[in-house]
Amino acid sequence: MKTLDPQEYSQKYLTDLAIPHIIYRCVGKYPPEVLEQWIGGKGTDTRYSVFVGAASSSQAVSMSLAQAYQLVSKNDAFLMGGVAIPERHLLKADEHLRVISKQQKGCSYFVTQAVYNVEASKNFLSDYYYHCRREGLPLMPVVLTLTPCGSLKTLAFMKWLGVNIPRWLENELCHSSDILDRSIHLSRQAFVELQEFGREKGIPIGCNVESVSVNRVEIEASIQLARDIKQIMNR
Repeated sequence: MKTLDPQEYSQKYLTDLAIPHIIYRCVGKYPPEVLEQWIGGKGTDTRYSVFVGAASSSQAVSMSLAQAYQLVSKNDAFLMGGVAIPERHLLKADEHLRVISKQQKGCSYFVTQAVYNVEASKNFLSDYYYHCRREGLPLMPVVLTLTPCGSLKTLAFMKWLGVNIPRWLENELCHSSDILDRSIHLSRQAFVELQEFGREKGIPIGCNVESVSVNRVEIEASIQLARDIKQIMNR
């Protein structure tokens, strides 16, 4: 099935939410003039966005992420964010440099891929903090994504998406009598630990909760998890 355009979804289904809407844009699918027109448009839901590049170097694109950043540099009212993938730090140990490069091109906040590997996230946050401190750079907000997992099918799908799930945690989920409840418990624990880790270093830590499943139970669980995280952050 073809995915629904994020801006269309925002305008059609989220108009009752009187808060800023962050619109994800896979910039490679848009001609420069189309994206430029959207960036300069009017309305609350056009002022905040996270830009995403091509999924692979072989993917044909109309414009690159760097070109999209250049378009935003002409509009001071546009609040642009970028993607951070802490798990990638385990392999190349350079995710903090990728984030800093995006930061220098205009990104003022970052949203991570679904976080299940706390150690990878700590490694990334630590390297980001010490590099910024050494170079005298400001620390931008990092929004950690939490995703409930309610079935082995969802677990397999998340792994296919590239979410890094440590072996011990996968065992906990697979052998749990209630995989969804266990997933939510572990997600809360992970956020508390990472929020405290970031707080000690002065890194603004936020949270994004999403469901990758169309299963109603998992969607409702993600709503409850969002409420739980809100309480944690208000402590």
